[in-house]
Amino acid sequence: MKSYAVVFVIGALLVVAGLAMVNRSRTPGGDDRAATSAPQPETERYAMSIGRPVELTQGEVQQVKTLAPSIDPSRIRPEEVGKIRAILHSQGNDANKRGRLERLLN
Repeated sequence: MKSYAVVFVIGALLVVAGLAMVNRSRTPGGDDRAATSAPQPETERYAMSIGRPVELTQGEVQQVKTLAPSIDPSRIRPEEVGKIRAILHSQGNDANKRGRLERLLN
């Protein structure tokens, strides 16, 4: 019976914390700050792995070949795989991705 009470209290605290976060995101004028915020700069996220790095998938290799045909995917070093994957999955246009790939691999 006590465990149900503990779960109920934790759930109630999460609801209250969520409501507090919603209220905090609103400006004093009543406008929603999330709807009017400036676009956040894109930051690169790298995959973390322990041990041997995960190789690029066949689809990612094909994307590299499509974006930058001058780049030979066989010469991609294991320490560059995370950065390449971050570039491929980022929200940029193809020209931006191509430039970033070429700067990284040349």
